[in-house]
Amino acid sequence: MSDVQSPEARNNEGELIGRRICVIYDCLFPLTLGGAERWYQVLTDQFVASGASVTYVTRRQWTGTAPEWAGVSVVAASGASELYDEEGIRRTGPAVAFGAGTFRWLLRHRRQFDAVVVASFPFFSLLAARLALIGTGTPILVDYFEVWSLKYWKTYAGRWTGTLGSLIQRLCIAVTQWAQVFTQEGARRLRSQGFRGDVEVLAGLLAGDRNGGVVSTSVPEVPMAIFVGRHVKHKGVRLLPEALAAARLWQPTLTLTIVSHGPERVEVEKDVKLLGLSDAVRFTGSVSDEELGRLFSQSSCTVVPSLREGYGLVVAESVASGTPVVVANNPENLATSLVEQGVNGFVVEPSVQGMSKGILAAIDGGAALRRTTLKWSEEHSASKSMDQSAREMVRRVSKIANSSNK
Repeated sequence: MSDVQSPEARNNEGELIGRRICVIYDCLFPLTLGGAERWYQVLTDQFVASGASVTYVTRRQWTGTAPEWAGVSVVAASGASELYDEEGIRRTGPAVAFGAGTFRWLLRHRRQFDAVVVASFPFFSLLAARLALIGTGTPILVDYFEVWSLKYWKTYAGRWTGTLGSLIQRLCIAVTQWAQVFTQEGARRLRSQGFRGDVEVLAGLLAGDRNGGVVSTSVPEVPMAIFVGRHVKHKGVRLLPEALAAARLWQPTLTLTIVSHGPERVEVEKDVKLLGLSDAVRFTGSVSDEELGRLFSQSSCTVVPSLREGYGLVVAESVASGTPVVVANNPENLATSLVEQGVNGFVVEPSVQGMSKGILAAIDGGAALRRTTLKWSEEHSASKSMDQSAREMVRRVSKIANSSNK
């Protein structure tokens, strides 16, 4: 765990002295990798730098004692479990178990905290916190990374389960008083689902210097596309082998690097072999920030074929390295909001042909596209960064906690 605070994190130093804050999320960086995990690492470090004592309630993802984290107490509210099924869909069992564990733990410590910060998803931990803290006056601030439409719920989980998921989402929105989102579109979707409370649009989740600090405007000698993300259904990872095969008809030396892991990997590997692409595709598994930064800098483009993204952290990380992006134009893929067409990448039709054409366009863009990509990142990174959002959250928590405790 990180124990060194950035200069940005120290900007709010002292603002939360004496405050006790609970952060609740069922994943813990770097034991699991994702945008929300990174956000809660940065946010928690910012709380500590601002003088707060922090308890991070999560699901067990380690053996032996809990990870050491300077200024933070890490608590396991539920046991180890596989979050995704064989189709890459979040399993209900672990979410329910984490919700139940969160309720039991928080009920025992219900008057210990000045504020609680919780992710809206998985929903049961939010509902558990709300129920456990009834009557305490403790403010619960909820991060809504995504708000799904009923149509997408049914696509994701099937007609009946999707309908139930949509209803539970509505319930969570109804019991939320203070909400945070990271885009104006996120705020609009939250309001459209009936939210009537206090919502703040935070600065964003741009990567800052968490890409390993590797930047390059040089064109790779051998064209390479890269995919970074969990190998699950909504990330669109199954589209990659065919998109690569189509692009190689025009760029025969093009290769693909696939980073991270997940339940869809086995099927992706089968597709790669079936298409005769084994020599052109490399699977890395999880990598360090430094290695990821190096891979970005060596890539012609980053491919984001996701069906949905609440923000698109991989887009932010990629452009921070000077590497343009190719993003599928799916209705629930809010990563498209980070792409300026032809400046830092391309938003393309969400199909094999669309993705392959985008990859070829990024390669053709060459050094000029890499320079405009890096310039775009430099112009936006400070005002829309994860660090800036964390500083805004310190002020928000301080204000709400002071008001609630009067």
